[in-house]
Amino acid sequence: MPIPLPNLDDRTFDDLTLEARALIPGLTPSWTNHNVSDPGITLIELLAWLTEMLLFEVNQVPPAHTEKFLRLLNGPGWTRPDTQNLDAAARQTALALRQRYRAVDATDYEALALAADGRVRRVRCVPDRNLEAADPGQRQAAAPAHVSLVVVPGRVPDQPEPPQPPDDLRAALSSLLDERRILTTRLHVVGPSYVPVQISANLALQPDAPPDEALQFAQVALASFLDPLDGGPDGSGWPFGRVVSAAEIYPVLEQLPLVDYVEDVAINGADRQELDAPELPQPSSRGLAAYDNRGVRHEQAASAQAASGQAVTT
Repeated sequence: MPIPLPNLDDRTFDDLTLEARALIPGLTPSWTNHNVSDPGITLIELLAWLTEMLLFEVNQVPPAHTEKFLRLLNGPGWTRPDTQNLDAAARQTALALRQRYRAVDATDYEALALAADGRVRRVRCVPDRNLEAADPGQRQAAAPAHVSLVVVPGRVPDQPEPPQPPDDLRAALSSLLDERRILTTRLHVVGPSYVPVQISANLALQPDAPPDEALQFAQVALASFLDPLDGGPDGSGWPFGRVVSAAEIYPVLEQLPLVDYVEDVAINGADRQELDAPELPQPSSRGLAAYDNRGVRHEQAASAQAASGQAVTT
């Protein structure tokens, strides 16, 4: 709803003439003829008519002033296109003012980064952290006035897995946000850190279910659930820094059509949330194992790497 324009002066012709007649006895007591036929009253009505026209113009904004206001809001280099009328230009300027421009808090940085480049799939702003520091201890320590933006791009054929933002994307985001940040803020645009997650479990299959096919379905389901772009509980990517729990793995495996029930889910590496984890726990010696209706155990050949995913961290 637009803001109503103020009425700077709402006095009418009748208000002005009545006010002037009320002043006559105090200013000129000898003036006693206040009829419309009196020349003095005629002059009062003439002046009231002129004053009413001037008051009407006070509440009007001429097109030249509107043009100057629009130039003030859009910048000195703005000019209205010849094909655009003044009302359309004012509407476009008002809509532009409602858009997010200045980067102040974490949500501003994330929204601007997502809207800036179509290659950005996910983004996380980490305030008071310098994630570009070479020392791992400095990356973990609080850094006042520093803001780190963790960018997860979409997958491209020539980009290695897991996805990392290319240098040109990081430079473009840094240039864009540098103009919109608070003056004393130091911005760092970095890629995400990934923590390998190994999962082992025992699967009891439905009668006559092919064990090898069931194990392959289980691996695909777990990899999709932990995917940094399309995984997670809501399908928008595994949440930044979230620990993988066994309670979340059970329903992923039990909803597979070839699986009857699941036992002994174990997770290795899921408790590592640090940005730098060079010494990850070794995976279990066993991986996904399936038991058919005869109770025979089936395992994948590479059991140590049977089900691995990438949990994204900040």
